[in-house]
Parts: sequence; C-alpha cells; structure tokens
Amino acid sequence: MNNDKRKVARISRAAKTLLLGSLVAMTCACNDFLTIYPTDKIVLEDFWKSKADVENVVAESYRLMTQFDVLSRVIVWGELRGDNVVEGNYGGNNDIKNIMEANLLPTNSYNSWAPFYKIINNSNIVLKYAPGVLNEDPDFTQGDLDVVSGEMLALRALCHFYLVRTFRDIPLLTEAMVDDSQNLYQLQVSPIVALDSCLADLKRAESLVLTTGNYPDDKNPVQNRNMGRITKDAVRTIIADVCLWKAAFLTQQAGGDASAAMEWYNECINYCDVVLNTRMKYAQKYMEENRNNTVVLNEKYPILYPSDANEGYSYKGRFPHMPYMMMYAGGYNGCNNPGESIFELQHTEEQGAGNYEVPYFYSYSDDGNACKVGMLSASRHLSLMGKGRLYWRTDFRRVNNVFSQANAGEDLDKYIIIKYAHYSASENRDNVDSEYNFGKISYKFSQHNTGGGMKYYSGASNLGKVNWMIYRISDVMLMKAEALALRNAGGDAEEARNIVKAIYNRSQTGYMNGPSKVGILDAKQDDFDLLNADKTVMQLVLDERQRELAFEGKRWYDLVRVALRDNSTSTMLTMFVDKKYEGTSTEQYSSKMATLDHLFFPIAENELKTNPGLIQNKAYEKANEIEKN
Repeated sequence: MNNDKRKVARISRAAKTLLLGSLVAMTCACNDFLTIYPTDKIVLEDFWKSKADVENVVAESYRLMTQFDVLSRVIVWGELRGDNVVEGNYGGNNDIKNIMEANLLPTNSYNSWAPFYKIINNSNIVLKYAPGVLNEDPDFTQGDLDVVSGEMLALRALCHFYLVRTFRDIPLLTEAMVDDSQNLYQLQVSPIVALDSCLADLKRAESLVLTTGNYPDDKNPVQNRNMGRITKDAVRTIIADVCLWKAAFLTQQAGGDASAAMEWYNECINYCDVVLNTRMKYAQKYMEENRNNTVVLNEKYPILYPSDANEGYSYKGRFPHMPYMMMYAGGYNGCNNPGESIFELQHTEEQGAGNYEVPYFYSYSDDGNACKVGMLSASRHLSLMGKGRLYWRTDFRRVNNVFSQANAGEDLDKYIIIKYAHYSASENRDNVDSEYNFGKISYKFSQHNTGGGMKYYSGASNLGKVNWMIYRISDVMLMKAEALALRNAGGDAEEARNIVKAIYNRSQTGYMNGPSKVGILDAKQDDFDLLNADKTVMQLVLDERQRELAFEGKRWYDLVRVALRDNSTSTMLTMFVDKKYEGTSTEQYSSKMATLDHLFFPIAENELKTNPGLIQNKAYEKANEIEKN
C-alpha cells in the first residue's frame, strides 16, 4: 500500500463528523466518509500533514457534488415544478408526486438541504486547515494553497447559491464546524445578504484559481480536469448568474422598479464578455488539437456548429446532431468534455460515483436499442414542432431531447426524456411527406458505450457515467442576452436577439455550416426572424433557454426570476401552468403558487425541530404545525 492509500485508510478510521442538524461538521477523503465518534476523539490536527492530505479532502468536495442526494436535488429543485416535465413512472414515490402537483409539505424528503451544507462544510474545513500544511510539507506551496482555497471558496458559493434559489432565506455557513462547542444553530439571512456573501467568495476565488487549460492532467491534458474542476471561467460564470439573481431580488424588493438592478445587469454582461472572449481562444485551441470534420467553430461565439464536410456525420447540414452528441454522450468518437463545457460534475471511475440521476429520473436502456421512461417524462408541448410551438419544424433539439415515436413500446403514452441517454441518431426519410418534417429517427442508447463516457449496464443497476453539465457556453450567452434585454440600452435588444439567433441557427437541419458555407441559410429552414417578428426580446431569450437548456436543472429557476422581477406570479403562471397541467383544471395549481413565497421550498420539518432559530417560509406555516424542542 502506497503512502496516499495509507493516508486514505487512516482518514477512514480516524476522521470524525458531527451532525449539527443538517449542517454536517466534517467530511473526509474516503468513500466511507461519514463516521461519528465522541467529541473527544477529534484528530483533525493529526491529519493535516501533507499535500496529499489536502488534495484528498479537496477531491472529497468534488466527489460529494456527484452524489445522488446532491444531483437528484439539482433536478428536483430546478425542473419538477416547471413545464419541462410531467409524470413518468413514479413507482409510488409520493415526494416526487407531491412536488409535481404543487403540494409542498415540510415533511418532503427533498426539502433537506443537508447534502449541500455537507459540501459547504467540507470546503470550510479545507479553508481552515490547509494553510497549516505549508509548515508541514515543503511540497505544498503557497501557489498550491491559493488554488485549492479558490476552488473551495467557489464551491461554497455555488452551494449557497443553489440554496438561495431554492429556499430564499438560508443560513450562511462560512466557518468550519468541527467542534460541538461552536454555535450549532445558524440563523437565516435574507437573499441579498446571502448573494453578497457568494459574490465576496467568488471575487476572492477569481484571483486564486487556475485559468482553463492550465490544470495538469496526464490522461487528458486539454479536457478532463479543466472542465471538472473550478477554473476562472467557472468562477466568472457563477458570478454572472449570481448577478442576474441579485438584480431580480432587488427589483422585487423595490416593488418592480428595476433602477437598482441596472448595476448588476452591467456586471453580468461584463463577466459574460470576459468568459466568452477567453473561451473563444480556448475553443480555437481545442479545434486545433482535436481536429474533427463533424463540427466547426462559429465565427463570433465559442460554440460548435455542425459541419457538412462529412456527409456520413452531418448529412450535408440536414442533421446537426454532432455538437449535442459531443456534449451529452461523452466519449463519442473520442470526444469528451468538449470546448463548450465550463463546469461539469464528472462521473469517473476514480470518483467511484455513477450518474444514477439520468436513468432514475429521465430514461434508461437495457439493450441499447430501446428506451424506457424514468420517474419523469417530458411535457407534451416539448414533443410538438411547427409554427407557434416551442420547437419549430427544423429544430433538431426536439428529437435530441424527447423521444415520442411509435416504437416507444410500453411507454407509447409517455414522451421520454432522452437528453444524456442516447449517443447517436439517424434519419430515414423514406415516405416522408414534407421536406420540412423529420423522417423516422433511429436512436442508439448508451448501454455499453465503450468510448469512456456514458454507460448504462443492463439489469437493475443502470449505472451511468455521463458527466452532468452545470454551466456551458450557450448558458453564458443566454445570461448575457437576458441582461441585455433587461438593461435595454442602445443596441442591447439587437445584440440579445443576435445571440439567441446564433444558438438557434446551429440546431436547424437546413443550416449549412461547412467551412465554405458557415452561416448560409438553406431554403428548407424555418426563418428565425419571420417566426419571431411578434415576440419581445425577453420572450425570445426565455424560449431559447428552454429549448437549449431543457432538463438541465434550469427551467424553474428561470421562471422564478421572471416572477421576482414582476413582483408577482401572474405572468410567470401564464407561461407554464397550462402546458404543465394540460387537460386539467389549472386553477387549482395556480392557487398553490399565488404568491412569491410559494415559489420557494419550505424548510424541512427536521431542520425546524433541530434548529429553533429557523423561521418557516410563511406560505407553509399552516401546512404542518411543528413543536420545536
């Protein structure tokens, strides 16, 4: 056993965790990371002796991010209440069913925020103890300390940011909880205070973490660690996102007056520009080092377009699936963690964490040729194409995201979510009655994909290895477009519209994107400008976010931002309730989301019992009377 393995074993035996309600005091760098000992057996000071010790605990923070209890909440909190998803095969899961039907109770297990505070506290422990290793191990330098400190500050901010968007009023945990003599009962702060704390952490992290492309990785020097670890691009992207939310909360607090928000729209735009400019250089380098005639780089933005140079892959522009296959079917044709990824949660053999979330919530395959619905299915409106629909006739993202053809077998009545679950698609145009319509789409699902990316294993395990995108380039582009539309200064509306158009055009089957034809419109493509002549720029941005980022844990949060800016749920409800609850009396659901308070999740019953200082969201005060002890 080498030294590093002995150290990991030592952590497994000796590390201690205190359960402080849901604020978990300590985690360690082994798979069996939760071990509870009496307080007098804390051995933290004995552990932090080497660079490897620091790296192990840093790795644990990333590993925790990939765990089911974290990623399942990313999906549940970000998608279940929106109009992307409806009932799939619940399998008796009443917690999922209740959230889907807008019956939010403090007893629901998905109200637990403990998995995120566990990561926050693990990061705080690194920030507390890693500096002492400078005096213990000469191989651990100030530069090493700066990088890991920046990563932990950013992960702490990201986790707090998820909690603010979900619960609004949350406790801030900025001190490592390692001793029961500390204040165990952290009180809530307002969303503005929490977001300011996130920004302070992120601004510190920005100067400390590495630039994308600078993480050493012997196995894959260009890609893996540069997408799976916090980089400057990741920090700046989170800052841009936080700025959008701070602007929304400030507007809401001012009763719908956006004057105080303008500063934060400017900040969001500036950070998006920095990311897009640096990533254009990175994307150019990526294309040089990973020559692939199936994609080309857009001239203005760092996004990949399908190429018509190779008919076998792109069918002369009629079938632009390559950029999406490279993003969501990792390992396809040697591509993994492509140039568009900014920060993703990586399910690797080293992490020992499979992506169970996709087969559990979305879909899975036993044989690679057929797909079965998970807990959720896509809303019917996402399966439709044509003028007036979210997806128009030539938008390949519909068939890339949702599977609704007759060969769905037992799930014929469901619209199966296949994003992340398939790795190839081909079109048979025999007997197709219109040049505008898609022919028969044949999919290959990722059962035993040996390319190093997503894998589903037959039988009950259905273990996936696909990475989960937290942020990618098109998300940054659309953040900028949203801020431009809301700032609405001279030229902002036109620039926002052009950003949306660039993302839209790359997914159209009639768009020719070969090296000699980039940007040439095919006559068979639905024209973006004609179809959107009557829409506001903000409508265009929100529609494109739903098309491009469907099922990535974004939709509900987008809708909440709309309501905050309006200081009302009225417009937000008209955007999604009829689509989500199609065929029912939607008034009953709208009444459950009548106020802004109802848009945020209740504090879990167990948290209220454990921490007498917590205050329940007033929308749920009567849902469950709790006696605190």
